[in-house]
Amino acid sequence: MSRPKPSAYAQTRPFPTNVAEFLEYLDFKFPEQEPRAGDTLDTIMFKAGQRAVALQMRREFEASLKRKEV
Repeated sequence: MSRPKPSAYAQTRPFPTNVAEFLEYLDFKFPEQEPRAGDTLDTIMFKAGQRAVALQMRREFEASLKRKEV
């Protein structure tokens, strides 16, 4: 069974199936961006929110790895 591939991620890479690869995907999909001229406040805040979710997921994942080590 073949899995669908997101076109923005890469045609040759399947959608991530583990947490580490998914976090890489989120970093690719929602990079840190500088606001562009003409962006509305709503657009800036929306993009910042997307990135904040990706960063929070990475922090939670890294914290879970530290808990396993203890």
